[in-house]
Amino acid sequence: MQRLLTCLLLAVIVQGTVAFGWNPVRVKDPNDPNFVRRVIGGIMTSNAELGGYIVAMRYYDMFACGGTLIQETIVLTAAHCFVNREKKDQWDFIGGISNLNEMAERHKMKDMIISPDFRPEDLYSDVAIVLLKKPLVGRNIGTVSLCTTELKPGMPVVVSGWGLTREGAKQENYLRTVTVPVIDWEQCRSSYNRTEVILSHTMICAGVRGSKDACLYDSGGPLVYNKEICGIVSFGIGCAHKNYPGVYTDVRVMKPFIEESIERLLSLKYLARK
Repeated sequence: MQRLLTCLLLAVIVQGTVAFGWNPVRVKDPNDPNFVRRVIGGIMTSNAELGGYIVAMRYYDMFACGGTLIQETIVLTAAHCFVNREKKDQWDFIGGISNLNEMAERHKMKDMIISPDFRPEDLYSDVAIVLLKKPLVGRNIGTVSLCTTELKPGMPVVVSGWGLTREGAKQENYLRTVTVPVIDWEQCRSSYNRTEVILSHTMICAGVRGSKDACLYDSGGPLVYNKEICGIVSFGIGCAHKNYPGVYTDVRVMKPFIEESIERLLSLKYLARK
């Protein structure tokens, strides 16, 4: 893959030009370099300072997505990270690092479960649960719990990742974090009404329009409230666009599926079949 992946930005391609203005059309391929997400308006941080829960995900040794360690062998991330990246043995999961160039132990995937309701065309139910072959433990590595709080407009949430710091910038090697407010869902949906993007109940919105947001290569990473993961970086139009907030998978809404998937992945009967 020439471009690291993923997610996020619904943009308009007009005669080879990316237009981030009005009336964008849905991008059908989440691996399109114009479909992205990242941390803008934040500060550099370390994995240890965050709590050690953010994981760097590499495919064919290229950084592709962020993920969140919720148990020693379980990583929560976005389903779109695996679109056209189905070879499980080519994925590496690295914990405890703050710089993508750091040397650290890599863990392989044993298996994963993607929401059966996931739709790549509009990122409905954009969630995946990964089972690692070995526990991811060690220096600067920790876990974070699943969300138990219903997010309300204005509540401060923390998004972190190795994404771009502005549109058109080079890939960041250093972990960054930014605190942004939750945005009213109806207000967010109204913002996207002028586009072909349709928000669903599996999504939440957050950001400071025009200044603070996730960006390209932040895909799959955590949105945290009170030391719990409450969102997964999913998509948006542009980076910190003045008209369009960032959109995240709502972990609290998806929690029953996530917990059921973890139980299935860790069950002796399931593991015996693998």
